[in-house]
Parts: sequence; structure tokens; C-alpha cells
Amino acid sequence: MKLPPGATGFNPPPSGQADPRVFAGICQHAARAIDATVAGVAPAGVTPSFHTVDITDPPLHIAVLRHTTLPFIAFACPHANGDVTVTFVDHPDLAAAITNLTDAQVLTVDQLQTSLAQVDLNSLDPGEHHQIGYWKPTTLGELLFNFWD
Repeated sequence: MKLPPGATGFNPPPSGQADPRVFAGICQHAARAIDATVAGVAPAGVTPSFHTVDITDPPLHIAVLRHTTLPFIAFACPHANGDVTVTFVDHPDLAAAITNLTDAQVLTVDQLQTSLAQVDLNSLDPGEHHQIGYWKPTTLGELLFNFWD
């Protein structure tokens, strides 16, 4: 996979950030499609590098993550306030519902666990390479969905 500029969340491309309200609306429709509900929305701030929509799909509780600038979505176990650990999960039904509503790519756990050694980072700018060197992510998921400041 070749990552475009802005993958780290630093030095976003000129196209700007994804609108968290639009993302929340997509998640609302997707949740209804699988008989689930939206339990909360957390737009990205300075950190993390993603917007979060919490969806309750009893008995599961899923956090849907949307990269702030790139069209990537991932699912994770919800984390407690202040916890910077992201544990990715798959939810095929929710992935299908979201894919029907957006052009953003829903990444699987296998894709997110891809070693950075297998990812083409050549399009990232020097500032992003500096951040990678500082934070030392080892997987694609750690690079895309991070709490770096």
C-alpha cells in the first residue's frame, strides 16, 4: 500500500479534513441498517488523528474511526477517556453498511496490522517522516490512527 501525504495526521493535504458531522451521519445510517444505535460522537482535535463514532450493536460496542484527512475507516474496541490504546476489530456487517454509504475504505484488522516495512511511505513529507521516527509505529494501523501530538 502506498500512503499519500497526511497519513500521520501531520501536515494535512490541502483538501482539508473530513467533516465529522458527515461521518456521524454516515454512521447513523449504517447503524440503523444493522439494527444498532450511535452512542456518541467525538471529533478529532489536536489529537487523535481520527474522528470517532461509538456504535452499540448489542452485545457489542464498536468504535468507528475515520482518519481526519484520508478516506480510511477502521473499527476498534472503545477506549476509556485518556486511554491511547487502539485495539482494532472487524465487523463485516457494519463494514458493508458503511461501504454502501461512502467511498472511504474500511480497513480490516489484517490490513491495519500490516508491518510498516511493507508500506510505501515515499509520498510522505519530511515532517511526517520525522514524526514516524519519533513515535516509532510498527504497523499501518498505528501510523494512521494515532494520538500523536
